[in-house]
Amino acid sequence: MTMPGLETLAFSEVRATVEDAELVKFARGVVLFRTTAVPEKLLELRTVEDVFFMLEHITGLGHGPDALRVLHSASLRADIATALLFWRRVRTGKRAKTWRVVSQMVGTHGYRRVDAGQSVKDALRRVFPTTMRLVDDEADVEVWLWLNGSEAVLGVRLSDATMRHRAYKREHLPASLRPTVAAAMCWLSQPTPDDIVLDPLCGAGTILIERALLAPYETLIGGDKRREAVTVAEHNVKAARVAVELHAWDARSLPLDAASVTRVITNLPFGKQIGTHAENQALYKALLKAFTRVLTPDGLLVTLTSEDRLWESVMREQGWILQKKVVCVILGQPASIFVAHRSKTGETQ
Repeated sequence: MTMPGLETLAFSEVRATVEDAELVKFARGVVLFRTTAVPEKLLELRTVEDVFFMLEHITGLGHGPDALRVLHSASLRADIATALLFWRRVRTGKRAKTWRVVSQMVGTHGYRRVDAGQSVKDALRRVFPTTMRLVDDEADVEVWLWLNGSEAVLGVRLSDATMRHRAYKREHLPASLRPTVAAAMCWLSQPTPDDIVLDPLCGAGTILIERALLAPYETLIGGDKRREAVTVAEHNVKAARVAVELHAWDARSLPLDAASVTRVITNLPFGKQIGTHAENQALYKALLKAFTRVLTPDGLLVTLTSEDRLWESVMREQGWILQKKVVCVILGQPASIFVAHRSKTGETQ
């Protein structure tokens, strides 16, 4: 599972990590694939929220009550024994004592989500070892049921909360970026060992930490106008045990030499929790001028914002060429990751 909109990007990372990965299907927030890789390798993925051992993939599932019987039958066939072997492997031999079912539903169906979950529970009671107890919350093993239209996927969650929340992120700020989205932005920046990376609006430092953990680099630099944000970033950087230069500054007038960084990766103010649309109209122009000055001519600019039209307009005005745009969902609202480079001929597109 990944954040909606990042499915193809997540599978790109999967393919780069395990070469034999064979795509089965993309769906909203879900990538199904086959691989012979050990599960530990998959838990190293950074653009992914959770990794599952797939028990069943059902297509052509009806929307009426008969679908509940299909779910029950599929759950009876589930290879729980193999799934538990994988689970114990990534938990370094821990013995599971409890299990539960988590159900998610997208679209309209002729039955309730809770009824679908109950059908799965009733079947799995007969499949799970008798030494394991069904509970409602805080289970050792989670079986997830994902329903979308006429499809259903049943899987055992191999990852734990640290995959999506990250152990280093001990302090947070309002509008703080989700680590998997930050990792996706870093992935899109086409990392090289020679990168001098700047996040001029670093907040809690998530982007810079994710870049440090993703691939080799030369230097990481970050800053924020809010002193408290810089302090939070310092604490998170220390927890992650990475090297980052952090400063308190106004990103509209960066105290850096011209053409001194090769990548700018940053989360722009959406104009909702921080700032307003009216403020962003002037702010975005000033920010891009500052980014243009400090970036090398062949540098890349990777930005995230929900102000799509405004940011695209500002980039065109200032001679930037849009290389890629990834539309995703952030905190329930549509947003886009932009990858852009400077026009060498002065032309815009």
